[in-house]
Amino acid sequence: MEAERKSMLLRPMSAQDIDEHVWKHHNYNGLAAAADLDTIARAEVARGQLRKTTPMWFGMTVVSGYNMTRMGVLSGSGRMGAMGGLALGAIMTVQTLRM
Repeated sequence: MEAERKSMLLRPMSAQDIDEHVWKHHNYNGLAAAADLDTIARAEVARGQLRKTTPMWFGMTVVSGYNMTRMGVLSGSGRMGAMGGLALGAIMTVQTLRM
């Protein structure tokens, strides 16, 4: 039960969601709701910091994509790095853009 509640608080919430899931849950008691509100605020800051890394992940995707076009001249580890970098960069770019 507690893990489900914490998971819900870590997702982006609108003002109506906060009213419904935090304030009403704690019967409009600010002291009781403080921990939940702190969790929501820290999650929002973390999402903002992760969003700032989007250019890095996009750059990784672009460089790895370029290296994929020159697979013939790459070493074995370079080939693996290009494929892994393309996959990781693309996944992280999409994830940071969805935050």
